[in-house]
Amino acid sequence: MPLPRPSGYQPRRQLRVDRRRIVLAGMINLAAALVLLTLAHRVSRTPGELLPPIHPRFWVVVAGMAAFCGVWGESLRQISLTRRGEPGAPLDERSD
Repeated sequence: MPLPRPSGYQPRRQLRVDRRRIVLAGMINLAAALVLLTLAHRVSRTPGELLPPIHPRFWVVVAGMAAFCGVWGESLRQISLTRRGEPGAPLDERSD
């Protein structure tokens, strides 16, 4: 359990989208989908019968959609974090 933040603490504003977190979310969802699909496939076997193979295209579609959902959700989260702040405040605080 994390410690509570001190009174008056304001976290720094995130200025950029963190692409590493977006890729990580996609990879985690991809791995979770493949594990769950493998387990569901093994559980669906009936006693006394061979395990019917799953077409590779089905694996790709399911894994691809899971990765896309992870990337989509994390990218929207990252965009929302960069857009937070006071109304009228500049989006970029760097002095270029």
